[in-house]
Amino acid sequence: MYKKICTLIIASLMILTVAICGCTESTGGNTETNEEITTITVVDAAGRTVEVPQNPEKIIALSCALREVVYLQSQEKVVGIEYREASKEIDGTFPSGLELPYLAAYPELMDLPVVNSGNSVNFEEIAILNPDVIFVGTSGAANADNIQTKSGIPVVVVYVATVGTNTQNEKYYETLRIMGEVLGKEERAEELISMINEYENDLASRTENIPEDEKPTVYVAGRPYCGVHSLDGTDPHWPSFELLNANNVASEVSDVSEGITINKEQLIEWDPEYIFVSEASINLINEDLNDPAYQGLNAFKNGNIYGVPPYCWYSFNKGTGIANAYFVGKTIYPEQFFDINVEEKADEIYEKFLGKPVYSVMASQFGGYTKLNLN
Repeated sequence: MYKKICTLIIASLMILTVAICGCTESTGGNTETNEEITTITVVDAAGRTVEVPQNPEKIIALSCALREVVYLQSQEKVVGIEYREASKEIDGTFPSGLELPYLAAYPELMDLPVVNSGNSVNFEEIAILNPDVIFVGTSGAANADNIQTKSGIPVVVVYVATVGTNTQNEKYYETLRIMGEVLGKEERAEELISMINEYENDLASRTENIPEDEKPTVYVAGRPYCGVHSLDGTDPHWPSFELLNANNVASEVSDVSEGITINKEQLIEWDPEYIFVSEASINLINEDLNDPAYQGLNAFKNGNIYGVPPYCWYSFNKGTGIANAYFVGKTIYPEQFFDINVEEKADEIYEKFLGKPVYSVMASQFGGYTKLNLN
């Protein structure tokens, strides 16, 4: 009798063990399926091969890469931002949060934890936030491996610098595709590229039949880089001019879009017919416009100096660059742009890039599209 009872107990335990093992195996499989992280391998803008989680839930964007995260409609995944983006103090020299279109659209991002200041990364804060991936703009590419090693989090370098030339444009499109793949936003990336191309084609078609000798000379002043600049700060291939194939007097200085400084004598010699001022630098520009030497410029004498919201301000606001092109076009080629209301066009562009119209915020921060008072 005792042996029978023992046999039954052992048999029951064996059945239970098999059942438990079966459940564990099944549950483990489901858990592995549910919790398994699907990874992809990308080659980033620095040529680094990086394995990253596909469609991550939490991300951080450093070195001015947050803008493109917002363009790709992934702002809800952001868990930390940079010092300048969180700053609510406007000092007229360096950017602050609400001066940036993507943060004007989503000001709640400004309340997220700050994870760096300049080149100093707060690894303790990043460890607490525990993002799945970190995007780093090309200006921070040299630190990408160090950030990845110290944080243990995959770091993807992305090209978020200026566009303007074909080479720069293609680098940017490739970055949108890389980020789109990582974020699970491939369709949005292609939508952005198509949208940019549509605006490029529209602007080009409006100006393609204007003879070269009928194009007025133009110049962008106060183009920020490493802070604000006066009249001598310019861009040889400012995207807003490039989109119009405008006659930029500085175009021979460099083969790419970049911030450069020229001397006063050079600008006086060029004597552009129109000057467009980045309003981020307006305080320095106003000081320069009191200089009698500059008051001899034709643009000054004819009242053809205009303000535009900054394209370059904590890296590069691609939507603003396109919107500025429509304002420049309507200013120097009024017949070709007779149908354009520049404020409405700007909001249309911002809404397509950001999901929200923010021109009024930009105008309140900087002044908007306007002719400068030279009296």
